[in-house]
Amino acid sequence: MRIQLFRPLVSGLLGMTLLMPASFFMLTILARISLGSRSLYYYFAPSFLQSPFDLFAWHKAQFILGGVLLAVLFNGLTLLEWRMERGKWGWEIGVQYRRHSHWLNAAIALQGLLLLLVLVAYTVIQHARY
Repeated sequence: MRIQLFRPLVSGLLGMTLLMPASFFMLTILARISLGSRSLYYYFAPSFLQSPFDLFAWHKAQFILGGVLLAVLFNGLTLLEWRMERGKWGWEIGVQYRRHSHWLNAAIALQGLLLLLVLVAYTVIQHARY
């Protein structure tokens, strides 16, 4: 019982921590659009517009997108249960929804997916614009 509560709590806290940079970036975009605040937005935005978008570069855009991907991955894996099952022709991997999963992990995975969609749309629009 103790391990069943410990793993979802740890992945939930880790997911919230990894979503913070993307959430802060979205707040700076909201402040730029609604209030006209430029300083924080221009601190983050140029890293999304770097011309060689190197996958292994360690700049702010990779940190923000990577954090969201890891948060979705960790919390999504907590929601699923993986089993090796004997199939018709050998071993098969069975995946099912964990019955006793916590709402926090589902909420973080959903928020991470929504943030990822918005960030990818932002990146595509900014690259098409320039």
